Formats: sequence, C-alpha cells, structure tokens
Amino acid sequence: MAVFQTLVPVYNRAPIAVSVRFDGQEKTIEPGEDHIPDVTVMYVKNQNPIMGSADVNNPHVSGARYLVVEKGEDGYGTPLTEAEWQAHLGSPSRFDEQAAFNEKYANDPKAHLVLRGKGRASTATSRYDAGTNPLGGAIFSNR
Repeated sequence: MAVFQTLVPVYNRAPIAVSVRFDGQEKTIEPGEDHIPDVTVMYVKNQNPIMGSADVNNPHVSGARYLVVEKGEDGYGTPLTEAEWQAHLGSPSRFDEQAAFNEKYANDPKAHLVLRGKGRASTATSRYDAGTNPLGGAIFSNR
C-alpha cells in the first residue's frame, strides 16, 4: 500500500491469507500479526467478515465479527478454531440468517429454512419448498 502516516497492528485470525483492496491497491494479510495503514482498517474488516456473524438489524461494521481484528479487540492473538472456520465456510452470507428467520417466522410452527444448492439458504415460498407436496403432486383446477 502507499505511504501512510500511521500503521496499526492487526491480527488475521483465519488460517489462510486474506486480501483487501483500498484506493486501487491490494494487500495480502498473512495469518497472524501484521501492520496496515490506519485508514484501511474499516475496509479490511468490511471485506473480510466472519460469515454468519453479522446482525441483520445492525449492518454497520460494529454489528459483526471479523477475520482481521485490531490490537485491543476481542480475538486479537487468537486464531479461529476449526469449528469456527468450518461455520464461516458453510455460511452463505455475512448475516446470521437463522436469527433473521427466527425473528420473522418465530410464531409459525410449519416454517423452516430451506437450503437450495451448496450453502444457499432461503425461506420456503410455497408448500412444495416446505416439503408438504411431493414432486409432481401439484393439483391444478379450473375454478
């Protein structure tokens, strides 16, 4: 990255290198401790969230956990556990979709989250998606 006045220590909690793009330049942050310009910290966080950790009601940078943390923040110096890393890889978005689903459909006992394809979560939009109609069992009427 270009010449900046203030460099801050950060810690990459991921077991792989992560990259960040700022002002047309790209920097790779290896696992462990590194130093980056102060002005790029928010960009590093926003571009490298821990998937599934963000609050749907607080989309600001303060509403999630991140792979890269600043010195003094929770998780500095501690790499992600294997379970945390697998949960990160298995989540389709930065938001905690299960919490959002529970908030929207908590009172509906028949509602459940349907996964389509690898890691793509969505809510059931029809009885077929919810699993109540077998394939080809749709009934059409001319009423």
